[in-house]
Amino acid sequence: MCLIPLMKITGVMVQYYVACKRELWFFANHINMNYDNVYIELGRLVHEKSFSREKKNISIDNVISFDFIKKKGNLVIFEIKKSSRLEEPVRWQLYYYLWYLKQKGIEAEGILTYPKERKREKVTLKKEIEERFPEILRDIESIVKEQNPPKPKKKPYCKKCTYYELCWV
Repeated sequence: MCLIPLMKITGVMVQYYVACKRELWFFANHINMNYDNVYIELGRLVHEKSFSREKKNISIDNVISFDFIKKKGNLVIFEIKKSSRLEEPVRWQLYYYLWYLKQKGIEAEGILTYPKERKREKVTLKKEIEERFPEILRDIESIVKEQNPPKPKKKPYCKKCTYYELCWV
């Protein structure tokens, strides 16, 4: 049975769901802040300069878009990140890509890579993670459809967030 959501839920939305539900609401409701933010620009630079020989930004169904793939017997999805500061939310973004592909009958594994830190993490979709996605996707749809954003919650990474001023100033 295919469980792909009706609403267009992207990997970034799953990342924001895990990191900050308020950020998810702003993003999904097209409230964009400071895309000239220095941290976002640094992330773009790391993405552009790392793995420069790879064909990047592979998109499927205009829903998921991962950084690049390799096929060495099995399909490997790569996500390049500037830092591991948001490691858990980013891991869930990659889990979503693996889950989404599995819904389409494609088995894959993932690798999170942090070039500046010279760090990599292999990510595989375990059954207990896979089973959480129907609820996560319903919750994302519910949050996005709310008239107002969720209340802000202080997180260790708030000060570097592009929505900081909307939440804390």
